[in-house]
Amino acid sequence: MISFFKFDFLITPYVIVFIYLFGAIIMPFIVLYFARRQNIKIDSPKLKFYMLIAFLVCELCWRIFCEFFMVYFKLLDVVK
Repeated sequence: MISFFKFDFLITPYVIVFIYLFGAIIMPFIVLYFARRQNIKIDSPKLKFYMLIAFLVCELCWRIFCEFFMVYFKLLDVVK
């Protein structure tokens, strides 16, 4: 417990994992919400394909964003 208050133990890498999972699960719902808000009908196969590509790109960018912070905090552990 003392290491927690002396900041010898970092909790942020563990929090980032939960943030990543939350974002990865909620992202499809956000995309559908904005598609419906713009009154976009998702009937054509071409639009479904484009939405799938957009979803995969968003997931990849979200993963890279979270990995950046994980690497940053692992570098902090190495430097100590």
